[in-house]
Amino acid sequence: MGNYEDKVVCTIVEDTTVVVYVASTTSLVEEARFLHNTSPVATAALGRALTLAGIMGAALKEGQKVTLYIRCLGPLESILVQANSQGEVRGYVSQPLVFIPSREDKKLNVEEAVGKGSQLSVVKDLGLGEPYAGYIEMPRGGIAYDLAYYFALSEQLPSACSAGVYVGEKGEVLSAGGFIIHTPAGTPSAVVKKIEDNISVLPPVSSLLFEGKSPEEIIQNLLASLSYKIVGEKKLHYHCYCSRERARRTLILLGKEELEDLLAQEGRAEVSCPFCNRVYLFGDRELKELIEKGNK
Repeated sequence: MGNYEDKVVCTIVEDTTVVVYVASTTSLVEEARFLHNTSPVATAALGRALTLAGIMGAALKEGQKVTLYIRCLGPLESILVQANSQGEVRGYVSQPLVFIPSREDKKLNVEEAVGKGSQLSVVKDLGLGEPYAGYIEMPRGGIAYDLAYYFALSEQLPSACSAGVYVGEKGEVLSAGGFIIHTPAGTPSAVVKKIEDNISVLPPVSSLLFEGKSPEEIIQNLLASLSYKIVGEKKLHYHCYCSRERARRTLILLGKEELEDLLAQEGRAEVSCPFCNRVYLFGDRELKELIEKGNK
């Protein structure tokens, strides 16, 4: 089993505008599985989304973030993941305990758990006021192919995407990772063809990582017989930035009447974070203070 830290490695193909990102995400996907107690197929779906969001986040500038939201037609119901330029990734799945039969090839059936025709939303907050949002109907439901379809349709950016999670017999994450390759308009057709050929013979990224291959070695396979240069790398980690103050602001948004109902019926309030399952408790005194603030 590979023991590489979670990171994204960024590469450019020389004399082109092709950009290649390869990520290893084993630890952060395993942390997500542990936090949310996900079933194997939910782990695989959430892990794929976390991996791809982590790669997209690594391509952003400081202070920017990206959100992938999947409204599933399948039993997972929804998946929400977020990543920022600091390599911080977090996410959750609405129905973490979904169990469905594996495919005929014994692989986890993420496509059925998510559902063909589900809606994928990509929201980029670039710190310029209104976030940019794009939406597609997912042609497959496996997430990576659907994201490539999004790039082509919404951003006019031909791309190849792959993400995989290797889940052990006890449900633990043995390896996880993926890649995104952007081949903008004007890329020489011979370069595109070579990359396509290399991808066609590449084993699943999760298998390569499990065997001990590093992201840099996977790049060698993806860009075999092409000249390229590694231009950077970014560490990735699962990180939730919820806080007691954010929870307090959430309560304030409920409004005075609802807070008064909470005080009368429960005598306290609980705010739980869906990304990390942390629970913030507010007693009667704090609720009264929030109500008083609402009166001012």
